[in-house]
Amino acid sequence: MMNAIKYRLIYSLLAMTAGLFCLVSCDKIEEPYSKTIVAPDTAACPVPEFPAVTVLQKRVLLEDYTGHTCVNCPKAALTAHGLKETYGEQLVLLAIHAGFFANPTVSGDFTYDFRSEAGTAWDVFFGVGQVGNPNGLINRIGYPNNHITAPAGWGAAVSSALATQPLVDLQMINEFDAVERKLCTHVNTRFVSTVNRNLKLIVVLTESGIIQPQKNNDAEAGEVPIIMDYEHNHVLRAAITSTWGNSVATAGTPNGESLVKSFKYIIPAEYVAENCSVVAFVYDDDTKEVLQAIESAVIE
Repeated sequence: MMNAIKYRLIYSLLAMTAGLFCLVSCDKIEEPYSKTIVAPDTAACPVPEFPAVTVLQKRVLLEDYTGHTCVNCPKAALTAHGLKETYGEQLVLLAIHAGFFANPTVSGDFTYDFRSEAGTAWDVFFGVGQVGNPNGLINRIGYPNNHITAPAGWGAAVSSALATQPLVDLQMINEFDAVERKLCTHVNTRFVSTVNRNLKLIVVLTESGIIQPQKNNDAEAGEVPIIMDYEHNHVLRAAITSTWGNSVATAGTPNGESLVKSFKYIIPAEYVAENCSVVAFVYDDDTKEVLQAIESAVIE
C-alpha cells in the first residue's frame, strides 16, 4: 500500500514537471521565425485572411495640431484638406486637438473637449504647443530639432516624404458589431526588406463630421470671428494601442515577412461609428520617424 502511494506521488510530480516544461517551452518561438507571425491581442477578434498585395504604396502621415479657439486653424485645415484631395489615400490626416487652444472653456461656445490622452502626450513630447498652433508634423521627420512644420510648408514636406521608398507596408481590416459597438481592427505589418530597427505600431480612432463652433479670422475659411457650424474632421479620439504603440520589430532580431496584430475596442456611444476611421502607423522608436501609415473606415 505504501509503495502504491509512493509511486502515485512520484507520477504526479513527474506529470507536474512535464506540464510546467510544456507551459514554458511551448510559448517560445525558435529561430528562424515563421514566414508570418500572427500575434492577435485578443481572442475576441479572430484574425481574418489578408488579401495578396499587388502594388506597394508609400503613404504619409500629416498631424495637424489644432484647437477650437485657434483663429488660424481653419485655414490650416483647408491646407490639409487640399493636400488630401491631391494625394488621396497616400496622405493620412490626423487632427490633434492639444495645447492651450484646445482647452475647453467653462461656459459659452467652446465647452466641448476634443483632447485625448495620446494627443496631449504627443503634443508635450514634440513641443508643438510650445511653438503654437497651427503647426504640424509630417511623418515626424526631423525630430528632435526640425520636426515642426508650419502649414505653408506642409505641401513640400509631404511631397518630399512621398518620394522615398517604403521599408514596410500596412494592411488593415476592420470589423464592427453595431449592437455591442465592438470594433475589431486587424493590422498586418509587411516588411518589404530586412529591417534592423526598433519599430512600433500605433493604432488610433478618428472621427469626422463633428459640428461644433470654431474660432476663425480668415473669411475664406468661413465666418469671422466664429464659425458656429464648423465641421471638424479627422479628429483624434483615442489611441487603441498604448500612446506609444506596440513593438513590431526589434533591432538585432530577425523579423518575419509579416506580423499581424489584432485589437478590440468598444466605440463610445457619443461617437458616430459611421463617421469614424482607424489610423495605423509604424515608426522608428529611436528616430520617431513614421515609416508607413494607413487609414480605413470603421464601416465601409
